[in-house]
Amino acid sequence: MKNVPFWIDSAPIQKFPKIQRNVNVEVVVVGAGVTGITTAYLLKIAGLTVALIEREHVASIDTGHTTAHLTYVTDVELQKLARNFGKDHAQAAWDAGAAAVDEIERIVREEEIECEFRRVPGYLHVRVDESSKREVSSLKKEADVAAKLGFDAAYLNSIPYFNLPAVRFANQAKFHPRKYLRALVQRIPGAGSHVFEKSAATEFDAKKRRVKVNRNWISFDRVVMATNNPLVGLASITSATLLQTKLSLYTSYAFGARVPSNTVPEALFWDTREPYDYLRIDRHRGFDYIVYGGEDHKTGQKKSTTKT
Repeated sequence: MKNVPFWIDSAPIQKFPKIQRNVNVEVVVVGAGVTGITTAYLLKIAGLTVALIEREHVASIDTGHTTAHLTYVTDVELQKLARNFGKDHAQAAWDAGAAAVDEIERIVREEEIECEFRRVPGYLHVRVDESSKREVSSLKKEADVAAKLGFDAAYLNSIPYFNLPAVRFANQAKFHPRKYLRALVQRIPGAGSHVFEKSAATEFDAKKRRVKVNRNWISFDRVVMATNNPLVGLASITSATLLQTKLSLYTSYAFGARVPSNTVPEALFWDTREPYDYLRIDRHRGFDYIVYGGEDHKTGQKKSTTKT
């Protein structure tokens, strides 16, 4: 059994150099995952000079290990967001997610990127092992709130394959993240812009607006932090420490496998368990490929022993 993520194994990305000299750009982007690469790409096409720096290799850490669901449906229920922050703010959160998926689709189309982007439904369903009337009632309310806020959502008594009660969210999406980012990152270098790997930010000089990387300095007008764990950047040590004490790293488990064609509908699935399980299906010639994951828990703590 391979322990290399399918995305990394199936889509190699060219290597980029380490920084070996001082550089001047308008914007430094720290972290070359989906957020950093997309940000650097958009800044570059807007006419700005950019330095994208990554401590390892581009699209190889979180983005290289993702299950690549593209959905505006948040982990926190929409009804809970509406209750805690008001309907307008809840809708804004989901609208932002929908806009992000639309933007990826636009870039894929305009740049003619072959990355298996596809619109598919997403299903939030009750647990496979056991469910309760309360879960069904919550799903019905979630569908009702989503529909009233303008999202294409509907409660179903039974969804394909699993035959379980669920909410169907139309027009979600999936893609091959590394194929997508491989195309974007190649468009960044040149005309005063750079991509540097094995180039970790080690020191920020707020007064001179520069960052130290591999004993060299990158001078900038603005900096974008696109790392999984926030760096201090131009903030004070005190404020950065207070922020990081409120953050938690999570570990999730996922595996991929080939199954006979058309075994499961091509869609996104996730359930109401805590922590929830999730599944996505990709069509290939002669077989389907499933990615299944779950059992999320705080890194360093014992994982859940709930049966699946």
